[in-house]
Amino acid sequence: MPILTGILAFVFIVFAYIFYVYNRLAQLHNTLETEWSLVDVLLKKRADLIPNIIETVKGYAKHEKEVLEAASRARTEAVESKKKGEGEETLSSHVKSILALREAYPDLKANEDFMQLQSELFKIEDEIAEERSHFNNVVKAYNDVVLGFPGNVVARMIGFDLEDYFEFLGSREAPKLNLFPGEDKVT
Repeated sequence: MPILTGILAFVFIVFAYIFYVYNRLAQLHNTLETEWSLVDVLLKKRADLIPNIIETVKGYAKHEKEVLEAASRARTEAVESKKKGEGEETLSSHVKSILALREAYPDLKANEDFMQLQSELFKIEDEIAEERSHFNNVVKAYNDVVLGFPGNVVARMIGFDLEDYFEFLGSREAPKLNLFPGEDKVT
């Protein structure tokens, strides 16, 4: 009788633990989705701002058609992407190239619309960085449960997989201006 009670207690503890891990993973997964939707809203806000910046720059930087078209293509690819964060790094580098044009075109620096759009873009970039941090903290907590023993056994049985972090979007260095006589280019 004590052996049967011990076995039943053990089975109860195992099922209780599986129930706990499942609920914890489900909760963290839902939090991941919520955090990603906050990041995604900001990414869309940024993407919606970029055409306005391009139009403002067009009037001043007529010789930079390639830079503006590349940024426009990168925006389209990022917006149409089905995968979380795909295309955002490329888009960020093109936006930095556009913003670097203000150094080559002093009149652009003086344009109020451009300065306001630039300020709004920087604000959105800061918000994206903050939300990315929140998202990545939840990814870490979720992945800790998925990887930890015996949670990894439960996660594998139920079908919970590791989540990817949302990596740094931008270049770690400022774009370089190559100004040769008669030719203005941003790289």
